[in-house]
Amino acid sequence: MASNHLTVPELFAARTVEREQDAGQAWIDQLPQLAEQLLCEWGLTLVGPPVAGNVGLVWEVRRADGTPAVLKVSWRDAETRNEAEALRRWDGRGAVRLIQASGDAGALLMERLDAGTSLSAAPMSVAITAAAELLRVLHVPEWSGFDEALELESRMTAPGEKYRERLRELRADVEHAFRSAPHVLLHGDFHYENVLRRGATWKAIDPKPTHGPGEWDLLPLLRNRFDELPRGPRQPAGIRDRLDSLIAATGSDPGRAYLFARYRALRDADYADRVGDTGFGAVATAIAEAVSRS
Repeated sequence: MASNHLTVPELFAARTVEREQDAGQAWIDQLPQLAEQLLCEWGLTLVGPPVAGNVGLVWEVRRADGTPAVLKVSWRDAETRNEAEALRRWDGRGAVRLIQASGDAGALLMERLDAGTSLSAAPMSVAITAAAELLRVLHVPEWSGFDEALELESRMTAPGEKYRERLRELRADVEHAFRSAPHVLLHGDFHYENVLRRGATWKAIDPKPTHGPGEWDLLPLLRNRFDELPRGPRQPAGIRDRLDSLIAATGSDPGRAYLFARYRALRDADYADRVGDTGFGAVATAIAEAVSRS
């Protein structure tokens, strides 16, 4: 194998250490050795250097029989720890197929999809139709063993002063709508860039699985490809039009879809305000204002 392909990208390492401090540094330091160990145990050959995501690295590999695959090693936290189990539940239907997993190592061996063919490049009408079809497949009722999305969200950092009151005013309605609706297994980070092709079939990747009403999964489809929405005075209508198209295509409940989109967008705006991400904050604020219903 090419040992340089095991080198951790500097930017990924820096972001991990900034986020996770000493524990993140310890994980980065042992990551090349862990990856090499997995390659040996699973009989894999590296094809090239890693591609970095937000919390993990992905290597293209070949299995002993020559079959192409990908090896993914992620930082283990509340959002990533159940990824393997979700992929097992879906078993290749609507999501990338899991071949092997090492839960303690945060490692997954999966079928290789066509990395350059995400739904982010498809015409929006095609993307919405394909996304809706996948969500109907992924939203299975077998969700036992996964965290509840709203409860997991509640364990995150408390809102800052700027958004605390608006979120508090919405919370009772959100809790009622969330807990009175049927629950399904949620992808948790479902957007156009997280859908790739395998031949003629679209498949989702990188789930952060939880459970809750299906409408909870729609917000990322509003903020992803946001720059394709109209600008200026027509933008709010464009955001609502996209959400209405998603509601119609997925058969979602409009009231829950709008309520959850507003609440989650306000949570995004609060996060962006606390970390100083003005670009993300502008998108989140625009969505929250556009989908507000009196």
